[in-house]
Amino acid sequence: MSAIFRRLAPSALLISAEAPGHRVEHGAPEGDRVPVLTALRPERGWPHWLLWVPMRWRGGWDYERLPLPWRIEAFVPPGVGQPGAPWRGSQAVEAFPAPAASMPVAEDGGDDLPAIAMDGLLLLALYLEPRALAMEGEHHGVMHELGEEELRAQVEGALDELLDLPPHRWAHGFVPAPGEAQAAAADTGGVCFALAACQYPPGLLDVSPGWELDASQAGPALASLARLHRFTRSTARGRACSLVLFAGDQIYADASGGLADSRSGVERYARGYGEFKAGPARLLPPTVARVVHGVDDHEIVDNWEPSPGASHDGHGPWFEVARQAAWEHRWEAGARVGGPGLLWHDFDWRGAAFFIADARCEREARRVANWSTARIWSVAQRDAFGEWLARSAGRPRFVMSGSLPLPRKRMTAEHASSCLRSDAWDGYPHSLHELLGQVWRHRASGLVFLSGDEHRSGWASVEISAVGGDDSSRVHVHSVHSSALYAPWPFAITAEEELAAPEAFEFDGPDGQRLRCVVGAWVDHPGDGFAVLRVTGAGTELWFDRAGQTGEETIAMLSGGNLDA
Repeated sequence: MSAIFRRLAPSALLISAEAPGHRVEHGAPEGDRVPVLTALRPERGWPHWLLWVPMRWRGGWDYERLPLPWRIEAFVPPGVGQPGAPWRGSQAVEAFPAPAASMPVAEDGGDDLPAIAMDGLLLLALYLEPRALAMEGEHHGVMHELGEEELRAQVEGALDELLDLPPHRWAHGFVPAPGEAQAAAADTGGVCFALAACQYPPGLLDVSPGWELDASQAGPALASLARLHRFTRSTARGRACSLVLFAGDQIYADASGGLADSRSGVERYARGYGEFKAGPARLLPPTVARVVHGVDDHEIVDNWEPSPGASHDGHGPWFEVARQAAWEHRWEAGARVGGPGLLWHDFDWRGAAFFIADARCEREARRVANWSTARIWSVAQRDAFGEWLARSAGRPRFVMSGSLPLPRKRMTAEHASSCLRSDAWDGYPHSLHELLGQVWRHRASGLVFLSGDEHRSGWASVEISAVGGDDSSRVHVHSVHSSALYAPWPFAITAEEELAAPEAFEFDGPDGQRLRCVVGAWVDHPGDGFAVLRVTGAGTELWFDRAGQTGEETIAMLSGGNLDA
């Protein structure tokens, strides 16, 4: 539909083009449509049209407009929600340009980065300028109607004006054509993904101009996310990263500890999720084809669990609001099994299997009388986990939980009833034993637990075996914990000495079998940042990002047997 027009002077433009406020997430085609998810800029209100512009991404910040017609469609405001809320739409598969081939050759810089050519559509919102609504004089104070030719010229002018800006102002509107992200990752081997957690919100003094192009310019609050953006967009290892997992505390609804936290659910939750997605996360490159989030305590209140005598059936005033907000602000553009009352789920990705556990919202109230039987997850979730283990046999497997499964806390290891003071899985020993028992029952060697919440990175190897059994009963798994993206308060960081590792303990497993769990030494890697895991033929490589780090050396190789540092 587009053509070459004489460029209009800015003063003649009656239309402005804006990129969405969030990155445009996309899902696998559903029939002949590609589902998309984003949010439109709340300060601009609802747009008049949506514009889809054919575009090619060549890696880094190199974007090229394709010589193909753009598509414009009238925007229909949703019946529920306001500008800035999650907006879900779709586009026809046939509207996307034909896939371009990824080209594994050196870029101009001569470094190890492979060049890439990924075609897709740039989603933009078109707004009528206020003066277009009532043009005095020439149009006698009535709305100025744009004819077809004038509309085309206006759209081209607004598009040229936007694309003259640096790409980081609009590139997050890019949606790869179906199959493009998979093609780009085809030559990278096994699945590679980043694991992060716990982003304490930036304050008034945390403005960081220039971080988009130079991560070192980011202040402390945004430094880890800025490095994650640089890593995924500008490094060879990051180019292979197709998935980002946020293991809880994506927002801090209780950032002031109750002193100045809003009493409005919109302010506490919707605004927090919106600001997180509008931050550095919006510029994750198209090669990051999926983002998945698990819920943890600060997305409700600190260390939330049901409490006898509390309002709202023991859940407190914020639980239902927080759970609904977490569901509405999920990252998946397409359909996902579940709802506000069922936040755990599983999915397959690039040949690997993932189970996203909910170790927060299904907790039972604990007290002295029931500490040994209280549940951290429901029976339904436990059974679904067992079924997932059966279905995923023979593939790389990862279980993500906001709460740390292993190692246990030292106080719990020394005094069993001290579990009442632990917010992790060991605080619910019955459920921890169920978790480990299911892993042993299905002989799930090589499985990797992923978690956040303790604000401390590290890992440990774990062996689960039958007491008195032979070598065939031994199951080796690993527990990887990612520290916070930003944890400014030292008192909120778990000390290494608080973790019971190495240690061994026994428990009753499936069918009355007595099991023994041996946890290896905790390999500590403190500091803010994120973890990167990559599946290879030899196992799973583990690497931790840290400020000031110059290399990307593999820190450990996680295999089905012992852990080799």
